[in-house]
Amino acid sequence: MTWAMRRRIFILFVLCIVVGGFTFWHYSAQIFVTPTCTDGVKNGDEAGIDCGGTMCTTMCTTEVRVPAILWFRSFPVTDTVYNAAALIENKNNGATRSLPYEFRLYDKDNILLARRDGIAVVPPLGRYVIAETGISVGTTKVGATEFSFSNTPSVWERIPETVSKLRVGSSSISLDTSGVVPRLSATLTNFSPTVSLTNTIVAAVLYDDKDNAINVSKTVVPEFAPNSNTFVTFTWPQAFPRPVVRYDIVPIIDVFHTH
Repeated sequence: MTWAMRRRIFILFVLCIVVGGFTFWHYSAQIFVTPTCTDGVKNGDEAGIDCGGTMCTTMCTTEVRVPAILWFRSFPVTDTVYNAAALIENKNNGATRSLPYEFRLYDKDNILLARRDGIAVVPPLGRYVIAETGISVGTTKVGATEFSFSNTPSVWERIPETVSKLRVGSSSISLDTSGVVPRLSATLTNFSPTVSLTNTIVAAVLYDDKDNAINVSKTVVPEFAPNSNTFVTFTWPQAFPRPVVRYDIVPIIDVFHTH
């Protein structure tokens, strides 16, 4: 091989190195991009696209179980107004801020009288009440009630353990049915020494001697300071059809809005 040929090969080799280095530098940002939970690609240790794994708080649909509906009923409040409630159980170690649902109230001939839909915040691991109050049905009595979740997919998220363990307790519960308006009162306690709660929904469910729910009500505690108590009251406009022998106070903590 002549000296001139060796020189051309050397120049070509150097040129390939320069072009290759430039190409590598230009595309390295795309080749070695850091995986994120919003890049639309299954990467890192994700179990699916932008879900699961150790980085993403969003749970994959394959990880989520639809909350079990334990019971649902409607209850007359006046001659033309009903309340409705459903008891659900969330077995997911995660929460959702938007679970769409719907109540439907029918007469004895299965004619739809009223429909009420909403979106529930569901905390992780536990039993919770979804309640709708003041449903107008006209002068016709309700013969049947249905409750269901929407087919619209909900986003479920893993919640930090410190937040998922937040608890609200109830004490000094008292039901007064001696007057015209039944009244249930209770003291609630935010047991967290550091975390304030926002828009805590509190449902009250009343039961008869056969453990059947006979009415429901709900209220909202807008702000609940750490390590504090608050007083709540539930009222109904008329007497209950059967004696109340048990009552449950069910706080629903909005785990997405704590501070």
